[in-house]
Amino acid sequence: MRETEKTVDVLGRKFKICKFDAFTGSYILYQLMEKVLPAALEAKVDDAIDTVSAGQSLQEALPSKREPMSKEEFIKLQRDCLAVVSEVLPSGNRPIFNENGTWGLNDVANNTPLVILLTIHSLAFNIGDFFAAGGLKELQSSLAGLLPVNTEI
Repeated sequence: MRETEKTVDVLGRKFKICKFDAFTGSYILYQLMEKVLPAALEAKVDDAIDTVSAGQSLQEALPSKREPMSKEEFIKLQRDCLAVVSEVLPSGNRPIFNENGTWGLNDVANNTPLVILLTIHSLAFNIGDFFAAGGLKELQSSLAGLLPVNTEI
């Protein structure tokens, strides 16, 4: 059975990460195939994903001709990743973001290490199985006969 949520310990706190809906997950995969995450972040996501069993690293699996993400694109990606994260508290789970898009946890707004680590955990949990299970290779072979000759995946 497919895991739909996961609890992680980050900087001495417990957080629950849920799966993206299919449209958000597809969009983020598309973004990663088109855009390069900041180098250190992409390496950390690769470390968190079991790509060894797929026979290649995340950087090797993704197309080589990708553009760097803009600040706006990166912030959007982080918001999408953090939208499925909540802190596990004795009084109940508290989402990182409120429904209106404001911070749901006051001490997170200025906690860059926590935000980066939670983004990495969310990306790895949500897209990791696609790369670890060879999803990119399967997608490439499935689309091979459907795309124009000069199209790269």
